[in-house]
Amino acid sequence: ENVADSVFMVKPTGFTSNLETMQDNKFMGELEEPMSSEELKAVVMSEWQTLVSALEAAGVEVLTAEAQGLPDEVFPNNWFSTHSDGRIVLYPMKVPSRAAEVRTDIIETVRRKFGLVEPIYDMTPWAKSGVALEGTGSLVLDRHKKQAYLASSQRADRNLAQIWAKELGYDLVCFSSRDRHGQEIYHTNVLMSVNSNFAVVCPSAIPDPQELKAVYDALRRSHKVVVNVTMEQLENFACNCLQLRGSKGSVLAISEAGWRSLDDSQRGVLESCVDQVVRASVPTLERIGGGSVRCMVAELFKRRGQVEDSKRGLNCCESEHGRLELVIVHEPGLEVDAVMPWTLDTMKVDECFNRVHLKSQHRDFTSLLKGRGAQVVHVRDLLIEVSHQGEEVRRDLFESVWGKDFVDGHNLANLQVDQLITGFSRESLQFEQPPLMNLFFMRDPVFSVPGGWVVIARPFFPIRHQESRLLRAIFRLHPSLKDVKVYEGLVDDPEVTIEGGDILVADSETVLVGVSQRTNEKGADKLAKFLFENTPVQRVVKVFIPKQRAFMHLDTLFTFLDRATVLTMPYFWSKPEIYAEVARRANLLNEKMGSDQRQNVEEWVKEPPRIEVLFKGDPIPKKYKHAMTGLQAEGVIDQAYFVCGAEGSWPSAEAHVAAALTEQWNDAANVFCLAPGTVVAYKWCTRTIAHLQDNGVDVLELDGVELMKGRGGARCMTFPMRRSLSLEV
Repeated sequence: ENVADSVFMVKPTGFTSNLETMQDNKFMGELEEPMSSEELKAVVMSEWQTLVSALEAAGVEVLTAEAQGLPDEVFPNNWFSTHSDGRIVLYPMKVPSRAAEVRTDIIETVRRKFGLVEPIYDMTPWAKSGVALEGTGSLVLDRHKKQAYLASSQRADRNLAQIWAKELGYDLVCFSSRDRHGQEIYHTNVLMSVNSNFAVVCPSAIPDPQELKAVYDALRRSHKVVVNVTMEQLENFACNCLQLRGSKGSVLAISEAGWRSLDDSQRGVLESCVDQVVRASVPTLERIGGGSVRCMVAELFKRRGQVEDSKRGLNCCESEHGRLELVIVHEPGLEVDAVMPWTLDTMKVDECFNRVHLKSQHRDFTSLLKGRGAQVVHVRDLLIEVSHQGEEVRRDLFESVWGKDFVDGHNLANLQVDQLITGFSRESLQFEQPPLMNLFFMRDPVFSVPGGWVVIARPFFPIRHQESRLLRAIFRLHPSLKDVKVYEGLVDDPEVTIEGGDILVADSETVLVGVSQRTNEKGADKLAKFLFENTPVQRVVKVFIPKQRAFMHLDTLFTFLDRATVLTMPYFWSKPEIYAEVARRANLLNEKMGSDQRQNVEEWVKEPPRIEVLFKGDPIPKKYKHAMTGLQAEGVIDQAYFVCGAEGSWPSAEAHVAAALTEQWNDAANVFCLAPGTVVAYKWCTRTIAHLQDNGVDVLELDGVELMKGRGGARCMTFPMRRSLSLEV
């Protein structure tokens, strides 16, 4: 439960100025030019239909109902809310005309359509006691984090909100509010909007500094991008907006007046957080009704599958293709300045970076993730939060990464958390502790496996071992992560090398492990033993690939697009002799050009790609000489698409492989799945993108020329901790 893809709206056929609600809704007013009741009805129906049509055009499902003739029925979010635990909540309204909006026919229709079979939580009897709690007007919900915000008012009783929060399992942040005249603001959703990855807040509407701090602390803990607005923008309903999910990604629904009141910077931030902004002009409804777009829609959530979010825990990755919900990344920073022509081999990269462009492109990448509803957490933020727990924890953090002797030899107060990533040096390139240049490839030092486990890896190159120590310390010390189950049996084993780029979770019972340049067979076997003993995994597929830099990890040539659907290299698995022939031709060309660069032709013939399938409780693996045939026989793959196009679509197989190797060098095969059939890919890989799009794959193109210099793609840059289960929406 996070972002709704369906909403409920009521036609405003009885809409008029409500004298009962005008007493405390100071946003209600009179029109500059009076209208007859028929004229008013026509105008507001047109405005209402504009919003309905705009939402439907964005792919949001809109359920509508005829009105009973009440003045405020157009604002249905106040009297009921739906929840993915299968419940509908009915709320006590402040005035009788609004209490009359509650309708059993609507309740039963919504329950039946969305599978909301749990008993209704009916709070309406509280109205007899003279208290009110007007739905998601009074309660602004961060459904994913189970956090509710409430500006107390005549329509939002604090004590009643506490009862609601206890029943629904939410944490509650309460505060007082004031408009520019010092009057209480009637509904919370007029002064703030909290969505999956961003929030819009008017800080001047929360006069108490401690209460304002509590609001921002809660938003910070949930890693929201916060857009602050002025009181004037609030009065134009800039905060009365809502994130929804359309057919092509996330949607921000907001009124034309609210959107126009924002400046270019504010609009730019919001546009980066969603895929589409839906603006609807509803000035008459705003002026007379005192509410805007968010008030006009009630979110509709289907009942979640048998396993609910709250039971799955923070870490839950049962596949490569489930909708991405939580991912950890690292935005590259000063550490990349240590890359210069004389340190390229040490840093394991091929080119120097332009740090400004590198950071900008990485931010574009994380914006794509946020725009599809994922919560994006940065390593640097986690480190800062760990260090804020006090000197003892701070010392533990530094000693865990750099060692006790080093920390004792330096003044802890002079050590900066950022230096754990950028390195510790007193002069340029004179590092006493190395920079973690490759940390923005978050996939390798740590990875998730079924059963809610995080595994700390042991990278192939010693320069990356410190990344694993850093991540291990974060999971042990961060208050939000220390309860996650962490397996550390690989990180200190000198006989093991294993990196997350070689680990692909096909489903909750199947894990693929590449035996590659970076992961050895001992690492694969030790991981398999752990998985069989501690997780639901029933089989581990060891995938043996050539030990070449071009194919350093399994995910450099093989990634999932959807369940049992993959993107991979053409002929790589079925006809490795074609690669041998391309290598032979390249060697001849290099020789003619006077170069000593050579490819190992024999490796493709003597050690072609193959797989071994290990089964829980069976000591004898099943071996397949032809890897793709084996993966298909085991039901791991049903459909494969290929870099640079379908096999047989080129004049010759050799021409196809040569082109594919060129795009694959820039990570054409290393796409990152955000949801079934939706992936992120570097836009440079044009032939591959066209092939995927021709076959119905939704490709989000990332302009990452600077990122590509590190020889890692979209999947390499992510550590997903949480994906939805396959039956969840």
